[in-house]
Amino acid sequence: MRHEFFERFFPKIVDVLLREEPFWLEYRYAVDRKPTNRYNFTFVSSGHGTVGLNGTLYELSAGAVYHLAPGEHLQITTTPEAPLRYYSVQFIHHPVEWEGMQLKLGQQPQPLPFERSFSLLGEMEAMQERMKRLIDVWDGKEAGFEWIVRLHFLNLLQWLCDWLDSKLQHEDQTARLIMDSMQYIREHHTQQLEREKLARMASLSPSYYSKMFKRYSGYTPMEYMNKVRLDQAKQLLRSSREPISKIAREVGFQDPLYFTRLFAREIGMSPRHFRNG
Repeated sequence: MRHEFFERFFPKIVDVLLREEPFWLEYRYAVDRKPTNRYNFTFVSSGHGTVGLNGTLYELSAGAVYHLAPGEHLQITTTPEAPLRYYSVQFIHHPVEWEGMQLKLGQQPQPLPFERSFSLLGEMEAMQERMKRLIDVWDGKEAGFEWIVRLHFLNLLQWLCDWLDSKLQHEDQTARLIMDSMQYIREHHTQQLEREKLARMASLSPSYYSKMFKRYSGYTPMEYMNKVRLDQAKQLLRSSREPISKIAREVGFQDPLYFTRLFAREIGMSPRHFRNG
């Protein structure tokens, strides 16, 4: 689930590289790293070759993307006739998670939530422009370059998620049904919506509906509905002085006490403290 992964994603960029023919001359057109010690996100702008990721071989050409996590086995080969030219972002990352006002740090390295290698041939120009911006800022070493590069990289990954989601929507009817269901929840969150009703509207069984909703949104249907309701509640708490119990009911919570507990758990403070903050 991409959205769930990126909610916990706060990378430290270690290096941004452009590999061209001089690099391949030095390494005789083959690189073998076992094990790797950092994350790597790579975009190929030209040339031909192959990349082996933990023993699985992928063809590389202009527009290809691949990525790996620490502790994995990387093998890249190319040829003198068409040496690979690629941009690479190397970073370290441990997942972080907020529980109220407490921050937890995870330890288990996980790869980025994309296919290990895929093609962006239809978006070559846009991707190359983004990668070039990264390396220009990194090599320029002007004030604040590290956090600016991190920001550019996060924006790149968001753009990539949006592109993949859009592509998926065109290819997968189930994804379109879930996207429609998410929109319905946003527009009708003040009503009492049950999973069975939402699944029936999507013409899916309740269990399959929940599974696919989690896959495409990163949340269960009820988690997503609660987030929509809480966002609306935050707006009302800022803009009005209505009683908290009334706001809870206006956004769809029939039990004000449950609303208060959920708000405190998700936001890290009570509705009253949020309003007065």
